[in-house]
Amino acid sequence: MFFDNEQWLIEQNENDKKKLENTMALYGYTESETDFFDSKAYEKLVIEFIKNKLQYISNFSLAPRTIRTIRTAANKIIIDQTGSIDRKVLYLENDSRLIYDFTAKHGELNQNNQEEFIKYITSKARKREVTNLPISWITNSQRNGFSRIYEVYSYEIDDISQYPIISTGISMINQNDDFGTTVLVHEMAHALVDRNKGIIRNILHDEVISIYLELVAAYELDPSGQLLEIEIINRLQNLKNNIITTEQQKYNGEIPSSDNYIDSCLYAFNLFEIYRKSSSKARKSVRNEINKTLSGNRLLEETLEKLNVTEEEGSKIIRKQIKKVLK
Repeated sequence: MFFDNEQWLIEQNENDKKKLENTMALYGYTESETDFFDSKAYEKLVIEFIKNKLQYISNFSLAPRTIRTIRTAANKIIIDQTGSIDRKVLYLENDSRLIYDFTAKHGELNQNNQEEFIKYITSKARKREVTNLPISWITNSQRNGFSRIYEVYSYEIDDISQYPIISTGISMINQNDDFGTTVLVHEMAHALVDRNKGIIRNILHDEVISIYLELVAAYELDPSGQLLEIEIINRLQNLKNNIITTEQQKYNGEIPSSDNYIDSCLYAFNLFEIYRKSSSKARKSVRNEINKTLSGNRLLEETLEKLNVTEEEGSKIIRKQIKKVLK
């Protein structure tokens, strides 16, 4: 037999499980599932996406913006939404000199000196305003963005859980227009959330605040509503891809790779709808509740419960948006 797909699948799933365990240990997540994916409401959402025949839109023909314009606009959104909370994150330059210097003082990095290394990099990290994190502006084949963190040099769960989340900056790929501003807001939101290990209980919710603030940015930046519509179209297209990919992976016996984007979208769209429909006073209250999580004072799940945000309501909102904008 030339190909043993069953053995490949076993090995692939084992690797994916290990990656999940490592990620949960690093960020302090304690849950990784939801019952909502087995509900009739979710089934209706999947069917709505499958029924939609709009071809994927990759070019929205937005006018180019300078890096300064994109960053200034994104910073304003972050500052407006977070108000007076501390926005500083631990930062280290992504540089191999730390490994060189540590090795010179403590010997080669290995399982026996992990604790010493963690203390070492923590002592070298400095607090920096999230709006002042360095950004790498990259041209490549597709739009994307990443909030980078300092590399973990261990495969042992006990070691990984002790590593601090230290930012090394943000990467922006092919983001040269107003849409890039919403992406930068998304990535800065990740940096703010990630600094507080364990502030999100369920890993499936790790994109909620980032996607929510991305939608808020589009809404606040363009009073005409055009940017928000583009943002929603793009997010729904990605969500459709995530759902189709997940269903295919389940069919093939693989561990789904995009469940966090799916579940997070459900909550984020509901949260944004509350914000959009609220008065100025009520929006301030919404911001205050979210900032309790961003400050590290309350679990995200508790904030969502406080604001009556649910997966089911989010799925209803998204189904309406599919019919409205994906046509």
